Amino acid sequence: MAERLFYPLWDAGFTVGHAVRTARECRALAAQRLDAATAILDARFLAGDEELFARMREGVLEDVGADSGGFLAKLREAAEHRRSRFGSVSQLLEPDLKEGAGGLRDIHTVRWAAIAVGSSGGPGDLWMRDLDAAGSLRRSEREGLETAEEFLVRVRSALHLESGKKTDRVHLDHQPSLAAILGFRDEPGLRAEDGLMQATFEHGRQVEHVREMVLDRLLQPHAAATESIRNEMQLRTPADAMAAFAGAATGQAALTPDLLDAVEGLPLPEEVPWSADVRDAFLRILRAGDRGVATLEAMDRVGVLTRFLPEWEAVRCRPQRDPYHRFTVDVHLLETLGAVARLLERPPTDDPVADRAAASVTDRDGLLLGAILHDIGKTGQGGHVEAGARVAAAVLDRMAVPDPSAGLARFLVANHLLLSDTAVRRNLEDEDLVLDVAARVGDPERLAALYLLTTADAGATGPHASTPWRATLLRELVAKVQRVLERGEMGTETATRLAERTSAIRMLLAAEPPADVEAFLAAMPRGYVLAVAPEAAARHFHQVRPWPGAVEVRTAAEPGPRPGTHALTVVARDRPGLLARTAGTLALSGLSILSARVFTTEQGVAVDLFEVAGVFEEEIDQERWRKFRTLLRRAVEGRLSLEHRVRDKRLHYPPPRAGIPVKVTVDNQASDFYTVIEVGAADRIGLLFDVTRSFADLDLDVHVAKVATYGERVVDAFYIRDALGRKVEDPETIAEIERAVTARLSG
Repeated sequence: MAERLFYPLWDAGFTVGHAVRTARECRALAAQRLDAATAILDARFLAGDEELFARMREGVLEDVGADSGGFLAKLREAAEHRRSRFGSVSQLLEPDLKEGAGGLRDIHTVRWAAIAVGSSGGPGDLWMRDLDAAGSLRRSEREGLETAEEFLVRVRSALHLESGKKTDRVHLDHQPSLAAILGFRDEPGLRAEDGLMQATFEHGRQVEHVREMVLDRLLQPHAAATESIRNEMQLRTPADAMAAFAGAATGQAALTPDLLDAVEGLPLPEEVPWSADVRDAFLRILRAGDRGVATLEAMDRVGVLTRFLPEWEAVRCRPQRDPYHRFTVDVHLLETLGAVARLLERPPTDDPVADRAAASVTDRDGLLLGAILHDIGKTGQGGHVEAGARVAAAVLDRMAVPDPSAGLARFLVANHLLLSDTAVRRNLEDEDLVLDVAARVGDPERLAALYLLTTADAGATGPHASTPWRATLLRELVAKVQRVLERGEMGTETATRLAERTSAIRMLLAAEPPADVEAFLAAMPRGYVLAVAPEAAARHFHQVRPWPGAVEVRTAAEPGPRPGTHALTVVARDRPGLLARTAGTLALSGLSILSARVFTTEQGVAVDLFEVAGVFEEEIDQERWRKFRTLLRRAVEGRLSLEHRVRDKRLHYPPPRAGIPVKVTVDNQASDFYTVIEVGAADRIGLLFDVTRSFADLDLDVHVAKVATYGERVVDAFYIRDALGRKVEDPETIAEIERAVTARLSG
């Protein structure tokens, strides 16, 4: 008989389990194993001895009913195990419709619970009537379960037909075809497949909520009734409701089913106005960490959260389609909030940056608000960062959140991708990049808050967004920005000055093509914009645009800032030894360098600014400038021997003052990007040439030079890198630099 029954089913591809047991064995097995008990509760008579079947099933029903509390506890434990193993239908972007929390198995769980406490367990919806009679299932919940079951069965059936196999997980590649089969169509801001999954998530959330509520009501009927009476007496206004939830989040009250019933029964307006009491209670929920997240989830499930935050509706159950995110938008926001709260309270021991950041954040409310609102702009309508900044500003204004918390939250929403995108996509050895980040951040506390949000955001996104490699890059960037802020190289005041100067340059170049002006501003180092007057920068624009050719040298001379001085600008493609060739040519031309500032653009173009004066005469005529330009061009092209010519030229000038020692200092702490070499010595003709020639001989590239003459003493600072673009940190190389420069200047 078994062969005639099972083999045709197996041959047809069905999965069929089988066993032969007596009625007594079935009853004993059901007492030991939950899956056996629920299978028998769901059993249907097909053929054979119907009286024997009824006796077997009635025995199991009797046992389950006699220990309904134990059976219900096992159902709850099994549901929690399924959630940990299969996740939640309402949260995962590829949910398991059967075993996931909020899936079909949860609907079955409600039915098994009803059978355990009721008198029916037969066909149809008799089990639901038992729960209705017991006061454990409200009408809206019953209707929600019926609608969800019908929808989930339709989706699962379509999935089986589409995939051609028994599968319960809705993979991303099946979702477009399922949406078409089930009649979903593209809508503004919501594609068809997203509409399908949004409906799936909403039904799953409803099922999970009802299953939790039913089990709670059945397991704690007396305590729930007492709590319900107390809550119904107290809950009269929106402020009462928010205060009740805050009490649950902070452990002062229980988040009972009857509390949710009482809140859901309040006649709240579609958009609840915010008072100071409502805002303070909401902030207490945010501060409560994981308990606060659970409270917000409960508020969402009973439809209260969107009454206080209508903006939540647009992100509620909204899918995210990228290779990183694993949760819907609203779940991701709550997960991020919980992660931020944990970082503030218990920073991980393997992340010292998080530990310091948590200690640095004094405005925790601003950070928590930024966490729960950071992706509020993901509504399918354009860029989510810009949209989110607008939405968050409106929410914070309506809540009347005071500054500085509101300002910090707005900053975090508008910049929550700044650190992660910069760390992963940009060159962290670029000084201007770090200065730009520091300018946008403005102060160390904002940096600390942004780091904590970025870390929490990555962890809540998924394992692909929170890798050790990404974390290392993020910490490196934060450390560099932190040092820039601490040194005062960039901060709120400096960032404001940078913005003002940039705007001034744009105004002075208003007649030029805007794209060329923006390319010029983007290419010039931030130190250049801060150091050079906007009027001078506008003149330099015409020298550097278009960018010079490989061997092209452009020069411009004009009266200097002091009588008898001249301002000289040299523009050329940067190369090792360029500064040395320029300094040597100035020495040969009888021009003394009073100060020098050297900058290099992103395109590798050197913009060298000198203040010079004639060694003997103040006036420098055009013929002399013409000869200088000719010599410089020959020197750049390698057709002029500067070493011997400068030595011969020096013989015609008085020797430097004796008694001023040569001092060479190499500093690798002053900058994260360059080795800073400071040279102090007595002034003499060709001094800058001697120093920079030593650098060129050692294949060192000067990116920034600050040359200043103080009477008979010169103190020059050079920001250099080696031939591979790295700081010079090898002790032997540092010693060689010191020996080479000292020997050349002492000769």
